[in-house]
Amino acid sequence: MLDLSSETPCWKPAVDMLVRRDGLGVGLINKYLYAVGGHDGTNTLNSAGAFNCNTQEWCMISNMSTRRNYVGVGVLNNLLYVVGGEDCSSRQYLNSAEYYNPSLDTWTPVAEMCARRKSVSVGVLDDVLYAVGGSDESEILISVELYRPSTGVWTRIADMYFYRQLARVVALNGLLYVVGGNDGFGLDSAEFYNPDTNTWTMVTSSMNVARAVARVVAIDRPLHFKTY
Repeated sequence: MLDLSSETPCWKPAVDMLVRRDGLGVGLINKYLYAVGGHDGTNTLNSAGAFNCNTQEWCMISNMSTRRNYVGVGVLNNLLYVVGGEDCSSRQYLNSAEYYNPSLDTWTPVAEMCARRKSVSVGVLDDVLYAVGGSDESEILISVELYRPSTGVWTRIADMYFYRQLARVVALNGLLYVVGGNDGFGLDSAEFYNPDTNTWTMVTSSMNVARAVARVVAIDRPLHFKTY
């Protein structure tokens, strides 16, 4: 974890998970960090764990209904949404989605997406869940769709400029930013979506390094935080 409390921010080790996970999804709800699905080197997982940020302890929670590797995760209305992925045992790319209710320790399925999406990126903006890019059995995707819990329906929106899988998504100032990813090669570009106009706009400057399977987060940077 990154400690931002000092004048020299630094990375510190955290407690190991209870299960090895590659291709997992991660979400945060009320001081609990959730690690969902993935692959343990042998099997695709439907298990999930929760890390208590106060006690620094992991515990297992109830299993998902579906095994999911390279899954997308987003938090909306204090529910943990898990989207797409791949069941490696059946070699099936998934268009299914479900959410976890921490109060009940239960998983509930929601409507299927318009497309199957492995390595999908997920973001939340203005009480709407977005599934961005990814790949199906034949190609990397440029398409994007959104889910409104109020209607329970997935809807296609405007396509991105770039085909992207393994990108990362963050909401900032009413816009949805999609950063990096892979279109067969690593991408250093970024673009943002404006829900008011249903349009994508390229960020004018590229990252210094192409990044896929990275992580992105929007924070209020402390005044003492240095950039390099």
